[in-house]
Amino acid sequence: MDEIRITKGGLNIPGRLLRGFGPTVAVHRGGDALIIESPRRLEARKRFAQQVRAIRRAAKELGPLTAGEIAVEVGEVRRQRARRR
Repeated sequence: MDEIRITKGGLNIPGRLLRGFGPTVAVHRGGDALIIESPRRLEARKRFAQQVRAIRRAAKELGPLTAGEIAVEVGEVRRQRARRR
């Protein structure tokens, strides 16, 4: 990491440190971190974020589970595990 330098023009990172990312890289700042990733990884991260949002939206629409519903689900999982033994 000694090769990375901050200059007046910006951040200098040697190309040999970025070789594993492919011919192009996506660079952006996230909080106090500089994120350097391949376009393929960037797309995968965006798809994952979309899936998480969809799951959260669906969970919000369904509402919270009651104690009875949780007990039924726990009982079913325990029955399935007991069959495996």
